[in-house]
Amino acid sequence: MAEESSSNPPQAENAQQQPIGPEVSPSLATAPQPQNRAELIARARSFLTSAQVQGQDISAKRKFLVDKGLTDGEISGLLQESAPRLPLIPPRTYPQPPPSNLPTLLLGLARLFSWIGIGSAALVFFYYRVLLPRIIQTAQARRALRVHHISLMTRLTESISSYKDQQKEDFASLPKADPYRESPTFSRCKSVGHILKTFGEEEPDFFSIPPVTLLRCAISDFSKRNTEGDPNPTAEEIFRVLEGRIPWLLTEEGYKLKTSLFETLLDCPLFIEEKPETSAEGRQEQPLVSTWKYAPPPPTTPSLLVQSIESLSSVMPVPEKTRISPFQHLVETLSEFTGYISSQVYIPYHPPPGGVGMLTSHGLSPAEEQLKREIRTLKGLVLNRYGVSISTKLGF
Repeated sequence: MAEESSSNPPQAENAQQQPIGPEVSPSLATAPQPQNRAELIARARSFLTSAQVQGQDISAKRKFLVDKGLTDGEISGLLQESAPRLPLIPPRTYPQPPPSNLPTLLLGLARLFSWIGIGSAALVFFYYRVLLPRIIQTAQARRALRVHHISLMTRLTESISSYKDQQKEDFASLPKADPYRESPTFSRCKSVGHILKTFGEEEPDFFSIPPVTLLRCAISDFSKRNTEGDPNPTAEEIFRVLEGRIPWLLTEEGYKLKTSLFETLLDCPLFIEEKPETSAEGRQEQPLVSTWKYAPPPPTTPSLLVQSIESLSSVMPVPEKTRISPFQHLVETLSEFTGYISSQVYIPYHPPPGGVGMLTSHGLSPAEEQLKREIRTLKGLVLNRYGVSISTKLGF
């Protein structure tokens, strides 16, 4: 049977090349009927295993084989045999995994924790043996300094309080300063214009002017203008005079000064308020307005201390002013030179060591040589100063 199947390969190839369908392959149609079923099954198996037929539909293959006279059981067996098989899976020959690193990791962790423990123990030992005693000493020293500082501040506070009490007791016997006293610069002013002239070309600082001076000068200016009526102005007229001479009072900063002036007008005893008398006949058509006038303070007698200082200053001699001459330094230099020469003239004479004869500069002693040099130097200085003084006098 194998020989028959192998002896007809052209027929099988022709049958494989023909498509499966209602048309019958010519090789199978014209082929004679096989002698037995085994040859037919072998030919059907070779037909189903061909590459062209394997991709066809199973129902077409079954119909074709039924037409060839195969039973359903034979067709099912042949279809199962010719079904494509999955490729064989090669054996799993994977490489062996490397050995585990867990022991090395555990050993590294053990070393790390041992180093951390040893380092921590060393740090704790260093802290308790070296740092902690010094920290304790520093804290105790700071505490001692704080306590000492507090004690010093307490003593200072007590001394200041005792000094203030003693100062109050001492100042109680001294005469109190007058809060409304005018400074000598403004006490001589008789008008508001005179006050403004004291500042010159500079911008006037109105807060530096005493309020008493401004009010006094304003009352004086109003009295000079109003010669026919009442010479004492009202508060409104006083501020009107000041605003006319000092427009700065109309600003916001000037309002503060006006408030201070009004408080001074009410509180200062030098300004006397005169209230008008009401008539018994009936009501006044206009409301009564108070007027103000300035009462100069009485002359104050100086205290005993001031009197003693004034008497002492009157007894002390007045230093005379000496006139400095332009030739004073020259005269002093000449007087010193004259004294030096007179002191050198009376030095005992010492003969030269060279014998009798004319003296030369080579036979002088060292003292005489020094004297001659000094005389020449002084002579040059004198001539120099004389020439400078002559040139200064002539205007060169």
